[in-house]
Formats: sequence, structure tokens, C-alpha cells
Amino acid sequence: MNAIRINKVVIVAALLGATIRCSAVEGTWARRSDLPTARLGLSTCVVNGKIYVIGGGYSIEGPHSRIVEEYDPATDTWARKADMPTGRLGHAASAFNGKIYVVGGDLHGEVSGATVEEYDPVTDTWTKKADMPTRRTFLCSCTVDGTIYVIGGITAPEMHTPARVEVYDPATDTWTRKTDMPTARSMAAACVVDGKIYVIGGVIGNVGGAGVSTVEEYDPATNTWARKADMPTIRKALSASVVAGRIYATGGGAGYGEPFSALEEYDPETDTWIRKPDMPMTRYFHSTAAVDGKMYVFGGAVQFPPHASTAAVEAYELTGPPPDFNGDGKVDGKDVLILAASWGQDDPSCDIGPTVFGDGIVDVQDLTVLAEWIGQDISDATLIAHWAFDEAEGVVAYDDAGDHSGTVIGLPVWQPVGGTIGGALELDGTTFVVTDFLLNPEQGPFSAFAWVQGGALGQAIISQQAGFDWLLLDPATGTLMTELRSGGRVSMALYSEATVADGQWHRVGFTWDGSNRRLYVDDILVAEDTDVALAECYSGLNIGCGSIMAPNTFFTGLIDDVRIYNRAVKP
Repeated sequence: MNAIRINKVVIVAALLGATIRCSAVEGTWARRSDLPTARLGLSTCVVNGKIYVIGGGYSIEGPHSRIVEEYDPATDTWARKADMPTGRLGHAASAFNGKIYVVGGDLHGEVSGATVEEYDPVTDTWTKKADMPTRRTFLCSCTVDGTIYVIGGITAPEMHTPARVEVYDPATDTWTRKTDMPTARSMAAACVVDGKIYVIGGVIGNVGGAGVSTVEEYDPATNTWARKADMPTIRKALSASVVAGRIYATGGGAGYGEPFSALEEYDPETDTWIRKPDMPMTRYFHSTAAVDGKMYVFGGAVQFPPHASTAAVEAYELTGPPPDFNGDGKVDGKDVLILAASWGQDDPSCDIGPTVFGDGIVDVQDLTVLAEWIGQDISDATLIAHWAFDEAEGVVAYDDAGDHSGTVIGLPVWQPVGGTIGGALELDGTTFVVTDFLLNPEQGPFSAFAWVQGGALGQAIISQQAGFDWLLLDPATGTLMTELRSGGRVSMALYSEATVADGQWHRVGFTWDGSNRRLYVDDILVAEDTDVALAECYSGLNIGCGSIMAPNTFFTGLIDDVRIYNRAVKP
């Protein structure tokens, strides 16, 4: 076993030397250069790394635009292109073989069209193509294997909602009919992942009706549909794009009223949804496109009824945490060894390349990402609180990672050079630190780590007020334990046999990955078990005393460098 581990480390070290040059995925929003022409009901397409924003209108009533503007994400600049021959709103656009195909849409005065036009970005020219068999507005289109699938929509002025799926072949300029969508709707969003089409949300019947949360998957290979997990938010007039194999649904609205800023991520592999950071702006009747791991949101309306459009452009970028696998605040050889131990395995905690979600195996692509981080200052978005305890005076323990600075209750004894990393806080058995609410253990993976020296039987290191003691010394043996558990009748604390109160510095930690509880001492796993749920708690934290502040739970000794992550770190 040791030989295998040594061989892995040798391989990794050799690769690292040859390169000389890293899970919880977060996302951030940033404003980009505005659209030159504000509009809603527009469409977007990506060709050769540039985004083409096509048609739309200043308002639902019109006038319907023929304008085409090209956005270059690399330079954040815009260029005007040849106008589309047919002005329209609520149309769809898809790209194939370097050309863009615009289909349907409202042509004028709530009259749906069947017009199809092809745009060639190289020559900046438009060409008329065979009309779509079914006139429609607020439809979806996607490209799969060289053909364009046109789905749903509404036919105006009749206000009929066709469930039809019609497929356009650019090579032959012909249309064919496919199996109808199970839920006829318009104002939905559609995306392709691994050759399958996902139709999300929208509205059934009249466009003024309430939205839906329905998600249906179409498999072009079998011409069949399957129902998938509903989107958490009911909405219509939304837009969605794919980044790193996940679908990101943005904005939209439920019916009459203000549009949403909601962003939700769908993972087709697990058929699950997760709420992500809201867009800075509320909007619907907008359009999105993805380039190089970023999603761009263009235009739309910011209020209902959508009488006026916006020119605002916002970008959403996914970033994985730095490969600080053991959560010690730096990327170094220890992290290389952790990655080496998972070499060739499907270990999500170390699978960090080539995309932020990995590729199902720990290999040289993950090593390359890690190598780029070695020696760099790191900013870890998953580090949600960090009390370094480097203060020299006062009663405030500052949070270097967020806005959860703690207050020292009692007489603080700061040791500016007495910690393992800078200073430390000395506690005398009556003094402790209190913070505000940080996280609810029930809501997902997290970790808590601290350096400690001292302590005695039953004393707590970190606890949650009116909740459980996260890290404490067993009242009977003095070894490390945690009370964090589901709270059910059969749930139990997790105990280790690792001694901490021996007068030496030790790094102690607890992690929960959503399924497993683990305790660490000096980055060595000392206890683990399976617990698929933890009890909820919305209180603040205590550092240096138990959850109910019983006298025998107050810590005596030094505490340093307390870190809380919203992921399960891997020492």
C-alpha cells in the first residue's frame, strides 16, 4: 500500500516539475458594456467566440427591430452588423457550421411569422431560407448533430399554443416533423447537454397566464420525451445557457408582476436544481449566451408590463475554490499529496479540471490546475469565516473572510506572537468569543477547523448557540468529538480516540460532505461515520465555550486560526 502511494507521489512530483507552471463551485456577477440598442424579446447566438444579438424591440408593442450587434467578450466591445431583412420580436436563433439561423417571431401587431433567415458572420450577409411549417412566436430552438430543433411557442393572433417539434436541416433547406412536446407552452427556455434538449419553464395557453416550472427532456436519437425535476421557481419569459455541462436558468416572471432576478443551476446528470447568486437586475424577455465558461445576459424588460427595455449586460462567471484541499490557507506540497492519493479515482474533492466541475477522474488535468496555484496568494470564496486572532488589543475578533467579526466576552488575553500562524487568543475558562449567524448545518456541506493548545475534559472549541457543540473534548476521556448530528432519536455524537489536551498545538477539524461526518486531528482522519442529515440551527457561533455556555464547557488554553468553509475540505 505504501509503495503504491509513493509511486503516485513520484509520478505527480515528476509531472509538476515538467509543468513548471488548480467540489464547491461559486459564481460571481459583473456588469459589462451596455447594448448599443436597448431591446427585449431579442435572441443571441455564439459564433467563433463572439455573441450576435439579433432583433427584438423597445417594447412588446414594437417597433420590431432588424438590428444585429456583435459583442466581443474578450474586449467587452460592440460592433454594428448588417440588419436582419425581417424585423421581429420573440423569435429564436441557433447556430450551425459558422452560420446563424433565425426562425419565427412576432413580425408586427401580434402576428406570428414562419420566416427563416440565415446570417453569415464572415460575409456579414443574410439569405432567405425555407419557411418553418408552423407560424409561431416565443418559441425555442436548439442545434443537435447538424439539425435545428424548433419547439413550442404561440401562434398569434389565434393564440394557439402548438406543442410541435419541427426540425430544420440546413444542408437540404428542408423541414421534418418530430414527436410533440408533452406540455404545449411558449416563453420557455431550451438548452442542449450531451445531445439532449431540455425545455424549461414557460407558460401554457395565453401568454398573459401564469408561468410553469415544468422541465422536459427530448432525446433526438430516440425521438422521445421524458419528464424531469421541476425548476424550483415557476416562471415564463426566462432565458437559459449551458456552462460546464450545467444549465443556468435566469430571470423571467410568474405572471403579472415584477420579473425575477433568480438564477438556478440544473445538473442533468443528477436531475437536481440548486439556487445560485441572483442576477444584480430583475429582468425577463431577455437573452443569454455562454462563451469560455461565462454566461452573458442581454437586454430584456425590468418591469411588467414590459413597455420599456433595458440595454444592461451582465456576466456570470463560475469559479471553483482554490485547490487548498486541506483548508490551511495555502496551496502547497500537502495538497499535491492529497491529489496524489486520489489519482485515477472519481473523487469530486480533487477533480478540479479541465472545467470547474471536473471530468470524473483525478488525472494530469487536475494536476495542471493545481500547479498554477502553487505559491500564489489565494482567495477562497468557500471560506466564509476566518478568525485569525492576530489582534493585540480590544474585544473584537475580526473576520478576515467576511462580515462575521466576533466579540470577546470577558477579559481578552491576546498573544500577538503566541500562535501557530501569527497571534492567538488565550482563554481562561471564563472568556469566550460570540459571533452572529453564519450557517445552518442542515443546508449543505461545510467544515470547521481551528488550532488549539490546552483544554480539559468537556471543554468546547466551537459550538452553535442553542444548537450542538461542533468541536469539543470528550467529558469522559478528553479526546476530540462532535455533537453535530441529525437530532433524531437514534442519532449519536461522533467520538474519536485522538488526544488533544496534551499541552501541544493541534489542528482540529470537523467536515460534513452531505453524507459523512469526519473528525481530523493534525490533518489525520481520526473518526468518521455516515449521517445524511444534520439538525437545522440558525444561531450564531461560540468559540471557546459550549452551546448553552455551561461553566464546565469554557475552554482553557490558546485558540488560533479558526476557519469555517461551506464545503467539505480534505486534509
